[in-house]
Amino acid sequence: MSTRRAKTRRNSNPLHNQETRRLPFIEHLYELRKRLVYIAASVITFSALAYSVNRGVITALLQPAGTQKFIYTSPIGGVDFLFRVCLYVGIALSIPVIVYQFLRYIEPLFRHTSMHFIAVGSVVSGILALLGIAFGYFIGLPTTLHFLLHQFVTKQIQPLLTIQAYMAFVAMYILGSALLFQVPLILLFINRIRPLDPRKLLSLKVERWIILTAFIGGGLMNPNPNLVDQVVIVGPLILAYQVGVGLIWLGQRRLRQPKRLTELLRYDHDRQAIRQVRFDTAQAQPGQQSATLKATPTVIAPSTTTKPIAPTQSPLRSAITDNRPLKYFNDVRPIRAFGQRLPRSAS
Repeated sequence: MSTRRAKTRRNSNPLHNQETRRLPFIEHLYELRKRLVYIAASVITFSALAYSVNRGVITALLQPAGTQKFIYTSPIGGVDFLFRVCLYVGIALSIPVIVYQFLRYIEPLFRHTSMHFIAVGSVVSGILALLGIAFGYFIGLPTTLHFLLHQFVTKQIQPLLTIQAYMAFVAMYILGSALLFQVPLILLFINRIRPLDPRKLLSLKVERWIILTAFIGGGLMNPNPNLVDQVVIVGPLILAYQVGVGLIWLGQRRLRQPKRLTELLRYDHDRQAIRQVRFDTAQAQPGQQSATLKATPTVIAPSTTTKPIAPTQSPLRSAITDNRPLKYFNDVRPIRAFGQRLPRSAS
């Protein structure tokens, strides 16, 4: 009964259930479905808002192309173009919501996480996304379109683009720029799941791969072979990585223990190791002694003198060690601890 009550009391604790109970796989699917519903609702809402101002949005998206003309090749091409514009704008504006729902879904993986961290991370993600969109729209996209639309032009070759193809390219470019600017936040999230070492992240071996990856990404974003244009694209990507490593270093520095506490913890760890060695040695000694006693038999010499009575021994045990006759124990009277004699029993 006591065991059943203990189990009932333990199961009634919500904190215990939250920490120890493992959810089945179907529960994770339900959680994922709920998060996807929230994301879909956010995209639909922002897409509806973009539709209300579609003229201004389309004018802004066509501006990097300059005087380039576009066509559509089907009767519903214009409707399809308008739908894509609204959808892309809805996805771009829903980036903070997407990040928030994603963090809530993987929240059990974080160490010492809180709602404040998730909320701040979502807001910072939105700010970084806006910076990436501005960088892609004002710096990367004009130079890339100028190179692609004027590099392979002759008297017989003229660019004739559909508006759907142009809008897909612009959307992927801007969303890719927003994603690349999320690198500092991605590093912070990884550091929350598994601590990273800033010294290794800034080592020459890692930095070479980061620079190589940045130049490959910059070449995809801007295929112009001009070195200045490449540096303009690659520079912010490398800077975003350095900022992320710096934020990891600052966060670990705040959690770093004082020097005195570190020395005390190291001293305590050394003392524990010494005590463990002594304990293992003490456990191994009785076995060695018993093996020695079995190998070498001992001879006990007969004692010629009587042993003194130990203060903790009873009179009966002391008399037996003195080899006194049994009649002595029938005649002796019990004695109290204070030396007072007790009356003899009727038997």
